[in-house]
Amino acid sequence: MRHQRTTVRRGFWIVESAAAIAVIGIGVVAIVGSQQAWHIQSVASEELATGMRLATEIREMSLLLPANDPITGSTTWGAEMGEIIPIDIDDLDDLDNAIFSDVAGSGPIDATGTIIVGMNDWEQQITVHSVNPFDITQNVPDGSTEAVRIEVTVLHEGEEITRLTWIAPR
Repeated sequence: MRHQRTTVRRGFWIVESAAAIAVIGIGVVAIVGSQQAWHIQSVASEELATGMRLATEIREMSLLLPANDPITGSTTWGAEMGEIIPIDIDDLDDLDNAIFSDVAGSGPIDATGTIIVGMNDWEQQITVHSVNPFDITQNVPDGSTEAVRIEVTVLHEGEEITRLTWIAPR
């Protein structure tokens, strides 16, 4: 009787090992790439949310302001003489051409007019236009109607992040 030798193969061939390493490597690269994309999206999302928060702070401030100045009435459009800091804003048209920025030391501000600490390189730019109450897209001379369009543009490091516009009665 003859015995047949049977050989048992043990271990991996080098080609099999290389294929396994390639599959694992591609998987790791895919995971790292998706984490990087998620991080970039997270940073952009946080910036947009902060920009919208700063714009809505001005909107909330405008809801608390009267239409006309308590002292001079409607005779002056824009900030009256001596109204130079955020706490001096006492009517809607005082917000026209206002800029609150970290660079100028005047902001950005919250709805109470208080400077928000730690908001480096953020800026709120505000414009107020009198508009035709029957066609709010049409600007009319300042102070000539009972409706105004307020627009807040929020910038971070000089780049526009968001813009918020609303109509308010005077």
